[in-house]
Amino acid sequence: MKNPFRSLCAGLALTVVALHAPAATCEDPRPLRLALVPLKDPTTQLAQYRPLIRQLEIALDRRIETVPATSYGAVIEGLLAGGIDLAELGPASYAIAMHRGAHIAPIASFRLRAGPATDSTKSYYSLLITRRAAGLTSLEGLRGTTLSLTDPASTSGALLPRKAIQQLTGTPLDSYFQRVTFAGSHDRAIDTVQKGLVDAAFVSSTSVDEAVRRGRLRMEDLHTLWKSNPIPYDPFVHRTQLCPALAAKIRQVFLGDVSALQGMFKDLGMTGFVPVSDAQYREIRALFPPRP
Repeated sequence: MKNPFRSLCAGLALTVVALHAPAATCEDPRPLRLALVPLKDPTTQLAQYRPLIRQLEIALDRRIETVPATSYGAVIEGLLAGGIDLAELGPASYAIAMHRGAHIAPIASFRLRAGPATDSTKSYYSLLITRRAAGLTSLEGLRGTTLSLTDPASTSGALLPRKAIQQLTGTPLDSYFQRVTFAGSHDRAIDTVQKGLVDAAFVSSTSVDEAVRRGRLRMEDLHTLWKSNPIPYDPFVHRTQLCPALAAKIRQVFLGDVSALQGMFKDLGMTGFVPVSDAQYREIRALFPPRP
């Protein structure tokens, strides 16, 4: 005869196992590791994001470890290796990460504040800029000159410029210009043009807006020789291996009450966060066809 008490205990044990089975397959990292693609000087960028980091620490009840990133590629590699849990990527670096099989989900993006170079709150542009004083006023006039890109995985600072130069001139970018260098960030690329270290640079319109806002640049000192189609702004992503409850809390920081972040938004020239999905980056992802 079966022992009913034993059967009940066995059933309860199986229920407990079933309830906790999903949790055993997810990750709840302490500390949570955050990385930012280097849009500007890393020290400045980290200081500007400090309010967001603090809100994440409060909401998640754990320390946020910021992982230094010397390049866009370093952030991609960190996500692929599981060494980064939460990141801000550029559209192209997001597409590259997905192309390489990263298990990540987009959460949110900044809502832009329209500026002298950006006329949208949802999209920005890649710009080809020169110093007005240099007298370079056409793309044809740049043939054989020097150019600064930002990072090989930057949407506006490398990927779209390479495509545009090939389409507009029939010549690969590296052949069209005498010398092509990488500045490492958009603000540095702007500086190289201003200082006359290069003849032209491809940069994001939002980086130009920020330079103007901070008094480091005047729009009348520039010529804009080319402007891309609108580009969806940078996504924040998290690894999909994170436990659902943790992922939900992260999303709430970005898409819930952001009153504590108003100072950060103002400093960055943004007005808030907006939710994003993979669909918004479909055109950028199409530049990286699925692997066979």
